[in-house]
Amino acid sequence: MAGSMNKITRGSGRGLLLLALLFAAVAAILAFVALNRGSDNKDEASAADTKTVVVAARDIPARTDLESEMLKTIDVPVDSVLSDTYSDPSALVGQTTRYPLVENEQVTALKIGVTEDVKDQGLSSVLPTGMRAFSITISEESSVGGLVLPGDLVDIIAIFDSGLVGVDKAVTLLQNVEVLAIAQTAQEAIPPAAETTPDGQAATPVASGTLGERPEDVKPNPSARTVTLAVTQDQAQLLALVQAQGDLALSLRSFGDRATGTPAETDLTQYGAVRKTPSP
Repeated sequence: MAGSMNKITRGSGRGLLLLALLFAAVAAILAFVALNRGSDNKDEASAADTKTVVVAARDIPARTDLESEMLKTIDVPVDSVLSDTYSDPSALVGQTTRYPLVENEQVTALKIGVTEDVKDQGLSSVLPTGMRAFSITISEESSVGGLVLPGDLVDIIAIFDSGLVGVDKAVTLLQNVEVLAIAQTAQEAIPPAAETTPDGQAATPVASGTLGERPEDVKPNPSARTVTLAVTQDQAQLLALVQAQGDLALSLRSFGDRATGTPAETDLTQYGAVRKTPSP
């Protein structure tokens, strides 16, 4: 009888031990799952607390045309993100820096392109790097009846008389030149395109290559006596020299026409004019 009781007791002890081990294993599994969930939640929370922004990939001087290799994206804490940042580097390619940028500095709308508050700063906010604003004298006849407007593209024709070059001659000096201003009516700088519209939709980027935009209230000015053009430094020197020796006229190009060629010089010898010896 006693032997049977001992066997029952030993059996019960083994059962309790096995049950305890089972509970311990279950507890360990539950703890492992809980820890993993906590880690996942922490990672999700960490990702939710950061934002991707465009930064300078290296130091960039002011008045630099941005290229893709100058920019990169990084994730930064949301509370460290500056206002008016960008998330897509392609939205900035072609824009010009207004201020120097240091490596890893966030690129904001204030630091590139122009903003509404610089529209009244004159043509310096319209000219791209490397270009110059140069004015020439015009009349109603030499400016297509006074119908040329800021933003138009023109060719510039030089007219020399026989006393200077031996025969009356017309030469196309420059082609595809953008008009910055007629008298004191000038183009206005285009603010940088926002990445999104107020309703959160992707904004349509401003077309590249434009210097500015025509004022909404601009009108033809036949009485204007000057036109200001966007030219290179060498072209400005050429225009200054030719204007001192001959006359300049504008030929208006059709909208969107940027084709260039090599037009021949035109003189009056084919119509019977006799070439003279230029005056000393």
